[in-house]
Amino acid sequence: MAQQQEMSKSQMEMVENSAIVHGDGAPVMRAMADDLSVWQSVRKYKRVGIIAMAAAFCASLDGYQINLNGGIISNTGFIHKMATPGTSIIAGQYVSAWGGIQSAGQFIGQVLLQFVTEGLGRKPALGVIWLTLVLSILIETLTSRWDHWLVAKLFSGMGVGMLQSTMPLYLSEISPTQLRGFFINAYSFWFVLGQLFASVALYELKKVDPTNYKTPIYTQWPMVGLIGIIFVFLPESPWWLASKGKLDKTAKALHFLHSGVEDYDIQEQIEVMTATVMIERQTAELNKEVGMWAVFQGRNLLRFLISGWPKITQQFVGLTVFNTFAVYFFQYAGNKNPFLVTVILSCVQLISLILTATLTDAFGRRPLTVYPYAVTVLSVLCLGIIGCFDYTKTALSSLLIFFACLATFSTSGASAIGYAYAAEIPQQRLRARTAAWSLASSNLIGIMFSFCTPLMINGTSSTSTHKWGVKTGFFFAGTGAVVVIIAWFILPEVARRTPAEIDEMFEKKVNLRKFDKHVTEVQVHADELHHKTIA
Repeated sequence: MAQQQEMSKSQMEMVENSAIVHGDGAPVMRAMADDLSVWQSVRKYKRVGIIAMAAAFCASLDGYQINLNGGIISNTGFIHKMATPGTSIIAGQYVSAWGGIQSAGQFIGQVLLQFVTEGLGRKPALGVIWLTLVLSILIETLTSRWDHWLVAKLFSGMGVGMLQSTMPLYLSEISPTQLRGFFINAYSFWFVLGQLFASVALYELKKVDPTNYKTPIYTQWPMVGLIGIIFVFLPESPWWLASKGKLDKTAKALHFLHSGVEDYDIQEQIEVMTATVMIERQTAELNKEVGMWAVFQGRNLLRFLISGWPKITQQFVGLTVFNTFAVYFFQYAGNKNPFLVTVILSCVQLISLILTATLTDAFGRRPLTVYPYAVTVLSVLCLGIIGCFDYTKTALSSLLIFFACLATFSTSGASAIGYAYAAEIPQQRLRARTAAWSLASSNLIGIMFSFCTPLMINGTSSTSTHKWGVKTGFFFAGTGAVVVIIAWFILPEVARRTPAEIDEMFEKKVNLRKFDKHVTEVQVHADELHHKTIA
């Protein structure tokens, strides 16, 4: 606490020396580079694009682990090791426990890592994540019992959760304003690609050696090794450095990210960062929104809710069915090639992610979140209707897969933008904590559905008569409709807005659905300083 107070005093002096006040003489909080178009930024910021894509690559291991968890439960050798003797499908209790403990691990990792992310920096947090992932793979490599696999899934979940709350945040802080959505979505792109790798590996291995489940686990080692090398060479977040008053290191980080970019004004970027953070702190002290629980005080509580709502929505529209338990679901539905179905779903996700990544900065976050989720609700409703008939027949089984693909397509893009909301909506001073708590809240709901969804689909045992099967779609259609309606009312548009502009609109209580049309004082003042006029 004393260190924070000392840092605040030091920054106060720096701000006063820079005349950081509203009105005439106020510094710019939107840089000239922020006025470039999306495609101008793509052509100009090639270096940071390569760095961001390399950083986002780490998500491929997340996706690989999650699909491995969902797909390996149908492997003959894995079933022989983990299932109750005399059964051909692992009991729902085991599957629920594995999924639930992984979600619990995500929650634990996100809640705990925020203190490292905020206190020591984004890069040290990445180091903690890497060590956690290494430990999870080590346990998976050595395990031979279902309860040992349970421990492996706990650490796997912690690593995944830590990465989910840290990497999109890191990407948003190193990215140009006009390309934040694209680079944050790069995280989800690599995540889905990792899922596809796992599906293909398991499918091909089944044809060669259907009892071998160890080889896919071993393949994680080269991936985590490469990720470790990437983490070593990544720079610290310039926004974090600026918020801690480490301006020399901020300049070095910006130079590393934007070396060779013509007319890139590092000093102006530093002024934007320091002014934004300082005014946030002044506002927080004025409103008495300080301390450990500041995330849940005043307007920050609304920002916390908005940050987490897109990811919460994905849980209520049936993410657990189509992502984590895809193979399990289609196996129960009687499909003769569940691994092929998973590969198809992964390809559908990739197509969705590519479209979302290329459109989100140009068309905005809000329309690409709310409307796709609405499509998902209709899709799971159709799945529930199919469940009223004999869906093991060829025609209905194909229809089942079609609506599953449609739900996957619409949910994947909207879910990816959820990371953008978690990273962009909070104040800079609370960004790590808000992102962590908002994503952790989603994972709490994920824990519930990880336990409940297999039981909804298959009951408590393979002979259970209390099961919904495909009619589970009715449940998620109902819950999904409610959360999507709420999303329509509360999700604002923040594409191509600087952190200072987002802060201003929340402080002025601008209608959440009208953020995209609001002209901020930050923008007006920046235009004046840059000798522009607003049409």
